[in-house]
Amino acid sequence: MWWLTRVRSDSMAPTLTDGQLVLTRSLRPAHAVGRGDLVVLDSPVDPDQLVVKRVVGLPGEKITFDAGRVSIDGRPLPELYASQSMFRGAYDVPLGHFLVLGDNRDRSSDSRSWSRPYTPRAAIRGRLVRR
Repeated sequence: MWWLTRVRSDSMAPTLTDGQLVLTRSLRPAHAVGRGDLVVLDSPVDPDQLVVKRVVGLPGEKITFDAGRVSIDGRPLPELYASQSMFRGAYDVPLGHFLVLGDNRDRSSDSRSWSRPYTPRAAIRGRLVRR
């Protein structure tokens, strides 16, 4: 199934802009979710809303943030799409879950600020269709 998702913040800038409509394809449980995917998921803050984020951490990985750099299991992650942030922290992504971030790191409500930082696979509703 396909649908249009309206981006409702500037958390994904410059990749996506507030108000932009993007084509989204539904993901069945059997569909794989990969690092870098732009996904639509149930908001952990407001259960009546969907949000758009980028998958950064995969199940079983250790994600570290240090002075604007993201590392996966100790290896730097090149992120040409993301703004740098001075956020520091570390996350161990549990099996069956993902760590998701906005590209506009200092203006994004995402895994780093949510009370439950890990997104279960069942909460991921769709993947944006890239141009």
